[in-house]
Parts: sequence; structure tokens; C-alpha cells
Amino acid sequence: MRKQIPLDNPDQFPDLLSCFQGRTNGRQRAEYRRFLYRSIKTQLTQRQRQMMELRYFQGLSIPQIAQELHVNKSTVSRTIKRGERRLQRCLRYGAEAFLAAD
Repeated sequence: MRKQIPLDNPDQFPDLLSCFQGRTNGRQRAEYRRFLYRSIKTQLTQRQRQMMELRYFQGLSIPQIAQELHVNKSTVSRTIKRGERRLQRCLRYGAEAFLAAD
């Protein structure tokens, strides 16, 4: 049975920040988590969001995602990598300005 993590609560996100950021304090991590939540909702394509949800929130492997969505494993891998790069850019260049305006 897959672990279900809803996308509607950023506090329940798995620690995706470890692949995007170095060491940060607790408050910074909470802010980045909220920004990451907003970025996932607004900056990723529907396909990227779908595949990243299956990978990170439901814990499926790339072959399992490929089988479930009836696509090639390389398509899943590329789509997830592109989504990760997009989120990296959002965190690197937009988080401070976005959070300051909030």
C-alpha cells in the first residue's frame, strides 16, 4: 500500500528540500517548504507535478511510475529531472523575493 501525502498541506511535505538546499535553520526550512509548495502548484507542468507526486509523495520508483502511466522509464526520469531543475531555479532565484512579498 502506498503512503498518501496530500499536496494541500506544505507542513506534511516529505523533506524534498534536501535535494535543493544545503543546511538551513528550522524557520528557513519552514519558509522554503511553503515556497516549494507554492512552486509545485504554480510552476510545474501538470505532467511534472503528477510524476513528482508519484515519486516523492507516494514513494513509487521510476519503473513503477512508468508502468502506471504507460510511458517509458526514460520519459519519467527526464520529466522528474526537469521538474526538479525548475524547482531548484525557483528556490535559488525567487524564494527570497516571493517570501518577502507574502
